[in-house]
Amino acid sequence: MGLNSGSMYAAFGDKQTLYDKAFDLYCDTVFSKGMEILDGAGSPLENVRAVFQHMGDHMASPECKGCFVGNTLIEFAGENKGVAELARRMMQRFQDALEQKLAAARELGELPDSANPTEMAAFLVNTAQGLNVMARAQVGEETVRGIIRTALKILS
Repeated sequence: MGLNSGSMYAAFGDKQTLYDKAFDLYCDTVFSKGMEILDGAGSPLENVRAVFQHMGDHMASPECKGCFVGNTLIEFAGENKGVAELARRMMQRFQDALEQKLAAARELGELPDSANPTEMAAFLVNTAQGLNVMARAQVGEETVRGIIRTALKILS
């Protein structure tokens, strides 16, 4: 950022405030972009597929260090109640949105009646967080794309 530590503290107050602002920015940009895709003009199932394709594009990038929401939970879940609670709420919001889309897909006949939207949404969020770990491990685009393809097979 081109700031020395004294300038950083003058600009943001402390490291926690800077982290909180960065987290908010991530939620307002990257995370909200995924939610916009999920609420897109396509069918419910197309929108779920599209958000995971978008996630794959993001996670396959060599510059990607994973998901800020997932990384926050891993790093701070036990010690920083404020930002960890925000991250939990963001993840739950994503899971709830997926569940709604999957339920709508089932009602439209895009998924069989036997499909369980609650379990499928939890599985997909779990897969997304697994992708977070894989992105941090820099496993490469081919591996990330394979994970996305495999996860989306449950939507067939």
